[in-house]
Amino acid sequence: MKRITLVKLFTILTILPFVFQSCTKEASKQVENTDEVVAPVSNEGKVIANEYIVIMKDSEVAPAISYANGPFADRATKSQFMKEKSVLVVNELNDFLISQDINTENVIAYYTAVMSGFAITLTDAEYTKLTVSDKIASLEHNREESLPDFKVESTNSTSGRAQTTPCGVTRAGGATNSSSTRWIWIVDTGIDLDHPDLNVETTYSASFVGGTADDCHGHGTHVAGTAAAINNNAGVVGVAAGAPVVAVRIFGCSGGSATSTILSGLNHVANNDYPGDVVNMSLGGYYGSGCSTGSSYKSILTSLGNAGTRIAVAAGNDNADANLYAPACINATNVVTVASMTCSFGWSSFSNYGIAPCDYIATGSSVYSTYLNGTYATLSGTSMATPHVAGIMQIRNALPATSGQVANRGIYYPVAVK
Repeated sequence: MKRITLVKLFTILTILPFVFQSCTKEASKQVENTDEVVAPVSNEGKVIANEYIVIMKDSEVAPAISYANGPFADRATKSQFMKEKSVLVVNELNDFLISQDINTENVIAYYTAVMSGFAITLTDAEYTKLTVSDKIASLEHNREESLPDFKVESTNSTSGRAQTTPCGVTRAGGATNSSSTRWIWIVDTGIDLDHPDLNVETTYSASFVGGTADDCHGHGTHVAGTAAAINNNAGVVGVAAGAPVVAVRIFGCSGGSATSTILSGLNHVANNDYPGDVVNMSLGGYYGSGCSTGSSYKSILTSLGNAGTRIAVAAGNDNADANLYAPACINATNVVTVASMTCSFGWSSFSNYGIAPCDYIATGSSVYSTYLNGTYATLSGTSMATPHVAGIMQIRNALPATSGQVANRGIYYPVAVK
């Protein structure tokens, strides 16, 4: 008995360290798992209560573009392919939500083209459940978005008036007639679809705020004219004169929107763009710290840029650090952020600042361009600077060249030219 007892004791003492070690490892695993929580990077800005943007890991729900085996023959072929595959992505997203006991009727928007995800209204319990899912890449607050504050200085009909080349176009290297099939997507308030000085591609124009893509605000039409007003001896002429502009309306008549709506507009672009296209985003909002990595714009803009579409983004008009504003904060291939200068190469007092993210500067003060109902207007803002760069990229089929620089706070910003 005594010998058996000693053997047992020896056995227990021998295996006890391994048992303890095993338990410790298991405990460590549990601690690690509790650390793997997917949560918003920032709670700042105009957060919309209980609304979130959820992006899935590609390995769990692959976006529509991942089904492609190579380059598309043309834009129409790509558009049809993306339309068909997007149905599959939506079905997979719904399957995921159902597996989490979340009602799919609470989905605000689906994102299927180059990233898979959705915007959704969640209860606190549903939100908590998603934060610990290992299928989710990111989870972000939905936010109210707005056009950067801008100033309307004057409007007029220009009836019988000779064509004007605005100063900003001259500073960008002058107007060049564009016969290219490369399009400029104006993600904004829409475009005056009947404006005689604009070549609007209406087939692919779309509204994500109800109604049509026709502009009832004015901002988007003004932006479109700076980028591409027709060289027709009337009104104004744009940097890429006569280039096709596509209206992606993500703002209502009052200029209000949400991140989820803007992402829907970008999803539309990603379904229908073609290498060499340009996107103009004269918009944004305060995000706060962690913007360049945490903003839900990062994934889709990075994907668009990597695929050969170039994106021009406004720095913002708060005389503040552009690193805190989305999508201005995004740094990625073919994504450029634009600050504003005066026609005399002075710094525009309203412009946000900071090299990285700001890549270029262009004229944004007192810019004359197309406006509502076939008219013209003079506006100021980084919104007005940005389409100069969009036009440059459409003509060059490349990022801008530079000529000269403008100094502010000891930093020198290169002037974008063709």
